[in-house]
Amino acid sequence: MAPPLRCDAGGKDFISNLPFELLSAIISRLDTAEAARTAVLSPRWRDAWRGTPLRLDDLELPVAPRPSIARAASASGAPWAARADTVSLALASHPGPVARFRLARTTLRARVPAAEAWFHDLAAGDRRAREVSLVCPPEWCHRALADPLLTSATLETLALGECRFSDAGAAAASRLTDLTLSRTHISEAALQSLLSGCPALRNVMFRHIQGPRRIRITSCRSLVLFGVWQYKHLEELTVEDAPRLECLLGDVHLGASVTIIGAPKLTALGYLVVGFRGFLHGIDKPAVEEVNKGLRAPFNSVKILAISMTFSSKKNMETLMNLLKCFPLLETLHIQGKPGERQVDTIDFGYYQKNEPIGCIVNHLKTVRLESKVKDLIIEVERNMFEFVCFLLANAQVLQIMKIQSAMSDTPAWTTEQQNLIQCHRASVEAKVVFEGLKVVHHKGFSIEAVNALPDPFDSDIDIMGY
Repeated sequence: MAPPLRCDAGGKDFISNLPFELLSAIISRLDTAEAARTAVLSPRWRDAWRGTPLRLDDLELPVAPRPSIARAASASGAPWAARADTVSLALASHPGPVARFRLARTTLRARVPAAEAWFHDLAAGDRRAREVSLVCPPEWCHRALADPLLTSATLETLALGECRFSDAGAAAASRLTDLTLSRTHISEAALQSLLSGCPALRNVMFRHIQGPRRIRITSCRSLVLFGVWQYKHLEELTVEDAPRLECLLGDVHLGASVTIIGAPKLTALGYLVVGFRGFLHGIDKPAVEEVNKGLRAPFNSVKILAISMTFSSKKNMETLMNLLKCFPLLETLHIQGKPGERQVDTIDFGYYQKNEPIGCIVNHLKTVRLESKVKDLIIEVERNMFEFVCFLLANAQVLQIMKIQSAMSDTPAWTTEQQNLIQCHRASVEAKVVFEGLKVVHHKGFSIEAVNALPDPFDSDIDIMGY
């Protein structure tokens, strides 16, 4: 920060004499450390700092702690906790409201009681906290009890990692709209209390949650985005009465039964995983009526679908065909190919000729993206994959573009060979086939804001599957 301006010859401090509201506006535009330094300029600046909603972000704090704090931390036997002590000091010296409390590189290995004290402090009425984010690296696991945050009447955004919730906590965060939980311990009862006690929830993302085997989202009438990743023990995901839900995201690790009822605005769905039995009720059965048991097909609202599968067995292909029948108005299809089993079925064009036409492919499918991250794909699996490409090209009457993204696309001979393979009849005269390399993904950019800004969450530099 630049040194304070000198007073003029008359000894007047014109900046400090500015209206209080203007001083507060200046402070609100400074980062955490610079805003705190204004308190030493004069008593009026100090009052303005205390009256301005605190924006505490540890990415804006000095990397090296002040000597006094470092000595205190060293004396306590926990020098790595100096940053946590800085956070405690900042909260103690600023008694006013909190606009943002965001920690991403503060280890709490010896400061769990301090973190729990922060949660109590932030939930207090005079704090009026609006945004709280405490997402630390997994090696800094602390398991702080976060119950108090769910009682805040002003909290709008909450992102927590490596925390826990108790069964005794009762959620009553009436203004909470954005919720992200990562590596969080919570029971099924506590999770249901959280979802039902926060009626304003619009965006919910769960990653590697430990505890409940079932998630039931019922009467979440404000919910727009829901995502669940790396949930190893999840057996059932039920969504009922979600009239505003537009996007339901997941990953290959789900392996759960999914029931969706009453989501008329659901537009984007995926990744659905072909090959895991029971991922969708009845999806392995040939008749679409059987699919209806759990999925309640057809989904007329879904325009974007993402699927992860192998092309190694006829059973997987039958599952895919039946799955596509559930989405009669589908316009965009993303398929991520996985490594196949050693035993591979031959799935040639004759196999597809035996199937009845699929409405979404014939009448509505405009965009296809086929992704294969495997460099040394089994030849038979690769051949099956491109037979499926030919099937789509021969039947999709309104297809505009098909992108084939492969780890092999940087090999000219391979690309030429595949281009020759797909010189089949094309139902759409506008259909273009483009070979591309794999997209560069950015895991750090994955956030509620980033996903909501995308017209298609599966076609971007955000790795939905690998989150």
